[in-house]
Amino acid sequence: QGQLKSPRRAVVSRAAPATKESQRNRRHGVMERPEAESSSGPSSFLTQAKLAYEYSLKNLLWKQAVFYAERLVAERPCDETTYLLGLAYFHNQEMARAQWHLQGNKLPDARYLLARCCLQMKRWDLAEDALLSGGTLNDVVNGAAGLFLLGQVQERQGRREQAVQCYAKCLQDCPFMWDAYERWSWLVLGSPSTAPASLAATTFSDEKFAQSFVTKEASSTTSRPGFGSHASDRLSRTSPSRGIAPNPAAARNDIKVGLNRRDRRESWHSRNSMVEGQLQKEAPRRPSTQDGVSNSNESLSLASLLCKLGIALHALHSFNCQQAVQELASLPKRHYETSYVLDLVGLSYFESADYKKSETAYNQAWRIEPYRVEGLEYYSSALWHLRRDVELCRLAQQCLQWDRLKPQVWCVVGNCFSLQKEHDAAIKLFKRAIQVDSTFTYAYTLCGHEFVACEKIDKAVAMYENALNLDPRHYNAWWGLGNIYLRQEEHENAKYHFYKALQVNASNSVLRCYLGMVLSSLKQPLLALESFDQAAQAEPQNGMAYFQKACVLMSLDRFDEALSDLKKVRCLAPKEACVHFQLGKVYMKLQKDRKALFHFNIAMDLNRDSKDYHTIKMHIEKLHIRGISEEPTGSTGSTGEVTGSTGSRMLSAGPGAVVVSSAISSPTLYGQSSSPASASREPQPTPVRGLAGGFWSGGSGGPSERRALPYPVQRRNSPLSWGGPGFRI
Repeated sequence: QGQLKSPRRAVVSRAAPATKESQRNRRHGVMERPEAESSSGPSSFLTQAKLAYEYSLKNLLWKQAVFYAERLVAERPCDETTYLLGLAYFHNQEMARAQWHLQGNKLPDARYLLARCCLQMKRWDLAEDALLSGGTLNDVVNGAAGLFLLGQVQERQGRREQAVQCYAKCLQDCPFMWDAYERWSWLVLGSPSTAPASLAATTFSDEKFAQSFVTKEASSTTSRPGFGSHASDRLSRTSPSRGIAPNPAAARNDIKVGLNRRDRRESWHSRNSMVEGQLQKEAPRRPSTQDGVSNSNESLSLASLLCKLGIALHALHSFNCQQAVQELASLPKRHYETSYVLDLVGLSYFESADYKKSETAYNQAWRIEPYRVEGLEYYSSALWHLRRDVELCRLAQQCLQWDRLKPQVWCVVGNCFSLQKEHDAAIKLFKRAIQVDSTFTYAYTLCGHEFVACEKIDKAVAMYENALNLDPRHYNAWWGLGNIYLRQEEHENAKYHFYKALQVNASNSVLRCYLGMVLSSLKQPLLALESFDQAAQAEPQNGMAYFQKACVLMSLDRFDEALSDLKKVRCLAPKEACVHFQLGKVYMKLQKDRKALFHFNIAMDLNRDSKDYHTIKMHIEKLHIRGISEEPTGSTGSTGEVTGSTGSRMLSAGPGAVVVSSAISSPTLYGQSSSPASASREPQPTPVRGLAGGFWSGGSGGPSERRALPYPVQRRNSPLSWGGPGFRI
């Protein structure tokens, strides 16, 4: 009995003080605070709240994750729980709240997250301080990911040299950082510092990848100090000291589930291999290559794949488009037929002005991945150049159904309205793209093109300058400024901007043509001829290069050479009135009046709605003064090939003068026939304005055309379409 009474007395003695304290609190009206039921109560609360937080993050329940993170901070306010709260706010798109809670947090992960929030809020100085904290590049938090983020911050601030250093250091620490390589490849080409062009071969090697992956795997398996580490979380869920006893049955179930998953995975692979083997037996044999694309099934390491892609991407950033296409074609077919690779192929053809092949590649990528947004701005521009209004409208409607928060979508819709000549609506849509992403350079350039079409030159200049502030290598904006100065006859300024564009993209045939035209107007015909020759070598199908070269040769009285180039242009564009008019003038100078009259008649048949009709008639009258009859050449049956053609063209009044025509009508722009009423209307004998220099100049009458330039809008699919008022680059 004594042994039984002593424990009872001990219990009473332990409970007595608590009873007295509770009586005292009731007497004074003090509310009692519930005490923990056991010593493991707070630990159990933190563990359960942490599990609920992780469950919310895993299932993308951001608001619920914020709720449990707030409970963790209330229970134990420290850097670890504050980091979890900031992470929840970041996922819930509450950047300002996350940035406020993460200030002063010393954890590396928290500083990296703070920098991400500041980058989203465009607070570059705070982001840089969070990543560096006064240290060097070796002290950047979060390793390679922090270096890449610091490179983005430096790039936003216009410090491109420092950004190149950050990206290069990032690739040294982590060679599979593809995003860092993409930005490095673009920025280093515009940097004055010399960098090895073979960085792809030195970075993407099997040895570096093996070493890097071993390091990353070791760091991921090693537990890091802090409440947010995964190793400590596993310990907190399984350790008995945390108030949760280990469950051997659960461990056995986990092992069984793992084995079941492995068995299912192996059976799935074996079943797929059997099906593929059966399909290969039944399918007809294909050649080893198809359209230049490798069709081999050889094993390919990740390093070798990234090396090939890196070489192709660097060639594309150097605007060596042919090399880029060849490198991409050497990829295995399973990798070539992906949306990313086909996007690069389409961009390569787009930069080389081969819009048909570009449209084909983008269409193939779009069919493989219908909801892909990247590259749609160039795809829609290719459709714009090809005048595919139906396809462009369909693409715009589908894009608006996918995502309205991407600048590429609004560029597609803006191009659609631009093709319909609704320039004001197109400007609003391009401004919407800028609102969505203020760093989207191509939207500024497209908006500037629209302002030029509306004759709002000051606003166009501002848009081009904004694009160049974001990216000095954006040669499209350099061309836009040069085009404005060319329209204003400020040829020295135009020459400077065209040279700047050629420094970025030296292989562009169109830029060479524009530079040659400016040099011709500056009375430098030899340099102009050299520029036209380079343009023709870069793109043999560039009829504008041959045509402008012929005009310069005519101004130098080299009519035989001019005749040879004009014949090349006639083979490329047999139904262009301007070509036949220039041929007629050359034949007049060569005293071949019958051939001259023949081509003048063709030009008149093609140009009945133009103000240049009077100019053609004047040249025919000169032939009649010589006593040449038009009956022998009029009986020639070759004129039937141009019957029914329409189009307004600008014709030169002499070797040293340039004729200005009026803007063409909308049906002519789309390649349609004019109405019978307009065809029967007598042309007005308005005198034609001229401009010395041997190239065409934009007209003043009628509505302004798209991308108004000193050249006429040519018929769809015509090689002479480069340089028309409906042209852009």
